[in-house]
Amino acid sequence: MGGAWTINVGGRLYGPFSSERMRSFASEGRLAPTSLVALENATDWREARNEPQFADLFAPIPTQAPAPAMERPLQQTSPAPAPAQMAAAHPRPLNGVAADVQRTQFAVVTDMKSRGGASFEHAIAALGPSYQLLPNVWIVSSDQTVSAVRNRLIQELGKSDSLFVVDASRGKAAWFNFGPDADAHIRRVWNKTA
Repeated sequence: MGGAWTINVGGRLYGPFSSERMRSFASEGRLAPTSLVALENATDWREARNEPQFADLFAPIPTQAPAPAMERPLQQTSPAPAPAQMAAAHPRPLNGVAADVQRTQFAVVTDMKSRGGASFEHAIAALGPSYQLLPNVWIVSSDQTVSAVRNRLIQELGKSDSLFVVDASRGKAAWFNFGPDADAHIRRVWNKTA
């Protein structure tokens, strides 16, 4: 598991990171299957899921195809489908009540030193209903995960900007560009249990 790795995000390089750190990023959702990675100083970028050292982290979860409608039992023996799956399967109202997609509430905090404010605000608005509380703080309701929100928003940030996203519904957080010391402190504080 040796080697130092670099991550390419929109042409900006981050790292080097140890293999263990990369695995930690994947478990936190900070390294996606499609993230471009390469050994330090290498130029052959590959998606993380195609890199042998990380492929096991992104192995597809086997899914069982649903039985045809006529063969389905009357009582459901597996867990109920997620609201998003129900909405896709039943686009019309069920018993007069519309099927809602599960939405998550986020707090987004940024320190933007670059001039990308308008595109950042458009990216926030594209996530779902949002409101700017302060010049650098938004609340957002979205059907995305905390990692997906962070990954979308960092595309609009400059290399000196930083971002912190809190999933207020699930108590999770994702962040970007705080540096190794702050990163270690955030991990220690955020992972503390009451």
